[in-house]
Amino acid sequence: MKILVVILLILSAFQNISYAAFGDWQTGCRAKGMAGAYTGVAEGLDAIRWNPAGLAGLAGWQAQANLGSRTGIPGPANTTASLGKNMGRWGGMALAIQLTGSEPEYDQSFVFAHGFGMTDQFSFGYDLNLYRRGTAYSAGVDVGLLARVHRIWRVGCFGHNFNHPSFGTETPYELPSGIAVGLACQYLPRWTGSAEAGKEPGHTACYKIGTEWAVKQNVFNLRGGLSSQGRVTLYSLGTDITASGLTVGYAYEGGHQELAGNHQLGLAYKWGAK
Repeated sequence: MKILVVILLILSAFQNISYAAFGDWQTGCRAKGMAGAYTGVAEGLDAIRWNPAGLAGLAGWQAQANLGSRTGIPGPANTTASLGKNMGRWGGMALAIQLTGSEPEYDQSFVFAHGFGMTDQFSFGYDLNLYRRGTAYSAGVDVGLLARVHRIWRVGCFGHNFNHPSFGTETPYELPSGIAVGLACQYLPRWTGSAEAGKEPGHTACYKIGTEWAVKQNVFNLRGGLSSQGRVTLYSLGTDITASGLTVGYAYEGGHQELAGNHQLGLAYKWGAK
């Protein structure tokens, strides 16, 4: 439990910097390092924001904290923390908190996530999201599906805020929503490839491809990927290293002509797995 305290202290230290409007709600160094092509991969606590059906395979206890920031911009960042546990026949459950916005008011989201296996090849998951902006509250629901269609192929589908939550009545602000479908393949023992397509209301479709190479399995990984939406194409790079259950991760997204590169740092710990 000491490592959990450390993670929460790190989270508290960065509460004074965050993104606005719940826009950068998908976090996780592994997923970001693969350019967000993670709906069909969906493993670990990253699955909360990319496809909660993947929580069905959660092992033991897991805790995670992530911090994102943009190059040369001292203020904006994105801070998240999550805690999850394998619940046996009930699958995996997790809690997460995310801070966005800026001082003096922070936008906050709280998530309860649950993923469970319906068959040996098929799992289902959902997120219950509570959003807070100032004194206003709103709630959203995510759903995810994950299926192993072959021993090396997995297909995932994820719908975010499908109930279209919003703040305000006279001039409502609708929170981000959308759907993504992804395909993942472990085509070599240490290589994973993934691809997906996603769509948000009012936006053009986004296409992503990503790959991960386990340089030393369960110890050191390298990642990369590309995402394309309209005329904008971004690239991503990432890595992590694990020792004694503690994982330190990093991901970078760049290529935008107008915005600075986006960095993400992550700290995760696993314990109690059988």
